[in-house]
Amino acid sequence: MTVSQTTEKYPPAAWNATARPLRSDAVVTQLVSEAVRRTPDAPAVVVAGRTVYTYAELQAAANRLAWLLREVGVGPSDHVAVVGRHRPETVAALLGVALTGATFVPVDPQWPLSRLGYVLTSTGASCLVGSADDLARLDAYAAVIPRLTDVVVPDVATEQPPDACRVSRLVLAENPSSVLEIGFGSGNVLRQVAPHVDLYAGLDPAEHAVRANTEWAQEHGLFVDLVQGSADQVAELLPGPYDVAVLAAVGQLPDVGYLRAVLETLAAVVRPGGAVIASGVLASAAGAPGLLAVPTDLFESPRGGTWSAVEVQPCGDRRDRSPDLPDRYEVVLRRGEDGGPVQDAGAAEAEDAARQPRIWTGWHVARQPATDLPVQARPDDVAYVIFTSGSTGQPKGVAVAHRALVNLVQWVNERFCVRPADRMLLVSSFCFDLSIYDVFGILSAGASIRVVSDEDLSEPARVADILWHEPITFWDSAPAALAWVLPFAAVTGARSGAEHHCLRLVFLSGDWIPLSMPDEIRTSFRQAQVIALGGATEATIWSNFNVVGTVDPSWPSIPYGRPIQNARYYVLDERRDPAPIDVPGDLYIAGQCLALGYHGDPGQTAERFVADPSVPGERMYATGDRARWRPDGNLQFLGRLDHQVKIRGFRVELGEIESALAAIESVRASVVVVVDTAGANSLVGFYTARQPGPTPEHVRMALAERLPDYMVPGRLTRLDEFPVTPNGKVDRSALSALARDGGTAA
Repeated sequence: MTVSQTTEKYPPAAWNATARPLRSDAVVTQLVSEAVRRTPDAPAVVVAGRTVYTYAELQAAANRLAWLLREVGVGPSDHVAVVGRHRPETVAALLGVALTGATFVPVDPQWPLSRLGYVLTSTGASCLVGSADDLARLDAYAAVIPRLTDVVVPDVATEQPPDACRVSRLVLAENPSSVLEIGFGSGNVLRQVAPHVDLYAGLDPAEHAVRANTEWAQEHGLFVDLVQGSADQVAELLPGPYDVAVLAAVGQLPDVGYLRAVLETLAAVVRPGGAVIASGVLASAAGAPGLLAVPTDLFESPRGGTWSAVEVQPCGDRRDRSPDLPDRYEVVLRRGEDGGPVQDAGAAEAEDAARQPRIWTGWHVARQPATDLPVQARPDDVAYVIFTSGSTGQPKGVAVAHRALVNLVQWVNERFCVRPADRMLLVSSFCFDLSIYDVFGILSAGASIRVVSDEDLSEPARVADILWHEPITFWDSAPAALAWVLPFAAVTGARSGAEHHCLRLVFLSGDWIPLSMPDEIRTSFRQAQVIALGGATEATIWSNFNVVGTVDPSWPSIPYGRPIQNARYYVLDERRDPAPIDVPGDLYIAGQCLALGYHGDPGQTAERFVADPSVPGERMYATGDRARWRPDGNLQFLGRLDHQVKIRGFRVELGEIESALAAIESVRASVVVVVDTAGANSLVGFYTARQPGPTPEHVRMALAERLPDYMVPGRLTRLDEFPVTPNGKVDRSALSALARDGGTAA
């Protein structure tokens, strides 16, 4: 059917007749609590080979955290940041925050401090739930988040954090790029600090300590320079200069004279303005025979005024210690910028210490009741705020109410019969809204969540092995994340010589789905039903879907599909009148699925959430996408408005070129980016392909048969896989950088 044959027809109202009964009185934590009551002993969160939490255990852990948060003042209308590491404890933390009636705000542990500070400051979050890994950067957090008053680390069992956390905090508070540690031993400080600096050098007398910590750093992709030697050899073996030096286990040095000599040597390897942190210093030899005790006054002027003792702090809390153990302290020695002592540092240090947030550990959490809190939230309260990229250069926080989340959870679980026997493989970042369903949707169904660790997520072969050999029934990710794993799954399946019968649902969303991918999935997982989903973060994860059957290779793309329950889609022209069937227009979403808006930004909310002309009193969201209704009632996604560019005076839709590129035989996926060449826009195309696959020259010739010459990319590059963002989407920024650098052109 041609456009001219359809211009008289407007989309029938039946295509948006999606109204369904909704539990309008419920919040998502109630759905989870109901699942707990149905199957308290069923597995809720699992890792390799074991159940971490049954439903009853998960509820108890979340309740204890919720009671502690209530005790420190968290309640409805508050925002709590949750550091989204791929650990079972993160699931309990998200549920615990939600039980207080507060809004949870997922943050990524790899975010720059500036982004973390912006997110917490803009939401007014004064509490952060993280882990022991966050304690090393607590001073840095406090510097960028002035309102941060409380930090909860449930994975620390003691009442006070370990001493290594305090030392790491002191190191990172200096904001160093290079660190030297003398006597790194088992590597407790090294492992907390090395991921955050450019160079970590270390000296230790034990060869096995050097070997073990070097291997650890190599496994984690970190550069360290570790050598065997004694403290007085540091200038010879690791001359520096360094921003910070850590003198660990001072009590094990032979005598005070040796300590003075080491400090004198360090004056030559620590740059002016740098610091030495002496840790584990014994105040008294009582109860510590054979160890060196050092009175604090030794540090007042250890070498002719070169150093100033700017901070002396006791290690930990006497309540944690046996009365037989001696008191210990740590001291920060700093050089002035001219090599002399720092002047008047004490007042600044005291001010910084006064701003330190309170630390609550698993010891405090465990002492809270495991009983249920009364329901705190209401359906129209904000359940979560997810931050996405913003056109202003600052991230924007999308605020989603419980009512919209309940609608989504109810639709998925009923439409696709999600049951207790299902198991979700949790691979998406907690800062990507797919994970919200992966946690609360799965728990509401009484099913189980298989958490993949951050380490395993970096190894696609390991993820494929889990997917194949464990009883995983549900996969949910962006297409690029699955594309990374599928080749390894095919190899694993071929080696096993058996059919895979567990995986039954594959949800793909957030980006273009390569036309070849559904059949590739079904080749390895014959029982899998492939579901393409779309929408926007501003419309609560997903608001349209398409059950992908046979893929016609002539399609320009996988159909976008139809609205989910209680969602409506409009394709409108520039006057916001309905575009005829098969005619491209701007895409809008309306209905119960809509977010409340952008947190703290009423101007941008009013700009993007506009009046729905079809339903008085309701809103619709301007997605910034182009689409058209097809005659069969499916939407076809045509790309984003910001993917429209001018090439040689012609308006070009990058999605159209990507569709043509992806339609070439053996091409699996494609991305086209724009670069500025001598002041003019030019196109650069990237693609992946099955082996042996077409050459860039073959691809160029094929595109020339389908597109006008101005739409054929001037450079084409074949990649093994596309780079992906932490959310599993294709990293267009990385591809743009590769294009600007020249890439691997034909």
